[in-house]
Amino acid sequence: MAFDITRLQTRYEELRLERSGFTEVYREIARLFAPGRYRDDTASDYHLRAYPIDSKLVNSTGVLALRAMAAGLHGGMTSPVRPWFRLILQGNPAEVPDGLNAWLDLTTQTMQAVLHQSNFYSAIHGLYADLGAFGTALLVETADEDGIHFHLCNPGEFVIDINSNNEVDAFYRRMHMTARQIVDKFDNKNVPDFIKGQCEHTRNVTARYDVIHAVFPRNEFKTLGRVASTDKPYASVYFLLGSSSSSTGELTGLGGKPSILEEGGYDTFPAFAPRWDISNSDRYGISPAMQVLPDCKMLQAMTTTLRKLQHKAADPPLVVDQSLRATGVRLTPGGLSYFDSTRTGVTPVAPIHQPDAQTLQYSMQAIQEVEEIIKDGMYVELFRTFLDDERHNVTATEISARQSEKLVLLGPVLERLHKELLQPVIQRTFALMREWGALPPPPNNVDIINVDVTFESVLAQAQRASLSANIEQGVVFVGNLAQMAPEALDLLSADNTVRAYLDRIAAPASMLREQSEVEAIRQQRSEQQAQQQQMAMGNQALAEAGALADAAKTMGETRLGQGSVLDNLLGGPAGG
Repeated sequence: MAFDITRLQTRYEELRLERSGFTEVYREIARLFAPGRYRDDTASDYHLRAYPIDSKLVNSTGVLALRAMAAGLHGGMTSPVRPWFRLILQGNPAEVPDGLNAWLDLTTQTMQAVLHQSNFYSAIHGLYADLGAFGTALLVETADEDGIHFHLCNPGEFVIDINSNNEVDAFYRRMHMTARQIVDKFDNKNVPDFIKGQCEHTRNVTARYDVIHAVFPRNEFKTLGRVASTDKPYASVYFLLGSSSSSTGELTGLGGKPSILEEGGYDTFPAFAPRWDISNSDRYGISPAMQVLPDCKMLQAMTTTLRKLQHKAADPPLVVDQSLRATGVRLTPGGLSYFDSTRTGVTPVAPIHQPDAQTLQYSMQAIQEVEEIIKDGMYVELFRTFLDDERHNVTATEISARQSEKLVLLGPVLERLHKELLQPVIQRTFALMREWGALPPPPNNVDIINVDVTFESVLAQAQRASLSANIEQGVVFVGNLAQMAPEALDLLSADNTVRAYLDRIAAPASMLREQSEVEAIRQQRSEQQAQQQQMAMGNQALAEAGALADAAKTMGETRLGQGSVLDNLLGGPAGG
């Protein structure tokens, strides 16, 4: 037996209704910022059409700003040409088992290679664009014998749900599949007969049907019996969508009720649904494109007006003398028009209205101001730091110094992306590689469950640059104070300071020696110092003994009665 599929479809329709408040905004965003990305699923035939490129778009500032934002986030957070994450132990303990730091670095490099071999970097670039435009994105990660795969879902074709912690833990994705695709993907016994018949008789093979992929916590819906496949924590159900009659509310259409095509499950939630900015318990995020949408709409109107003014300036409306009505006026290059020059006070052809240069200049300046507002709202100046070819070696310190104000504004967004996107991606990729036996063998007697991730991308390092500067200032302060009060050094832990500083600058874990090696070096140094001290004491004792012997010899050879020191010790000159 299986899930209550009718209830599952009802839940999908409820979530879709809750998302409907964003539909009109998504359409405008797609038109002005992301042509071709949005899929409108509100049509009566459920046809998921890509929102077309608007022929009325007269200013592409929004499109170019979103492109710069996506490329900047890609280069600043997940650059494919430089390391952007590193595996560490949870809690960053002071004592690390021998060989574990080297294993963490090797595993990090292995995971980076696996991500390069997959489609992660192309998918994540599209996700950043969806996130900047629509405020919410959905990326699904799966694995098989061929490796890791990422599937980016188009805005408009999915709905999401959240748990009590405001974390996305369920999604329903709508796919418009042909009969041939359905038969090819799913088990033949689960495919309805009328769809199989279309493929067998080559009739309507390209006919499309709506298939829903639902992933949700398994305890969310009670089953009508035990699931045949697995009891994994997250259920995965593909079902053929039924249609609802508006008059009766009964399921009609393709076979009547919806039908299950496939059931399965996941050990961990396979999707990542980052939100740009959220308020309280909102499911869907607010994007920077939404915040500058009024400016972008105004920009289209202003640009349209400017183009009309420029057109009038280049090709103004004319007033023509009545005498030329019969012959006409040739305004083409080299054209000749004949006019009676004996008539005085008459201009044969003159413009009725021609915009002056000052009006054109004012209009262009006003448009540039609005364009700057849009670019500023989309963080173009900050993200272009990563895109400038002349500054491809820009450092995190330079970014922090030049763009500190914008980094502060962007800080909460970056933290949310780390929490809702990048950290779950690394954790799930690690789990999948471990499941498929793709991880390097860990050191003996080491538990690799408590593995965490830290980020060392340019943006992450720029955020931490101020923290490393604080450590440097603290060390300099204590060093200066120790010149007057040496006991100040007693408060400073050299080991903890070095660990904290290297962590802030995202230095490789393999830079630090193993704790046992550190203890051995310090033990050897202590023994050497003790030996040197003993040798120094022995040499000093020998020197003192030699000095005493010399003194005694001198005293023994000294004649009495001559006022020497020995005479004084004996009570005066002999015979006195």
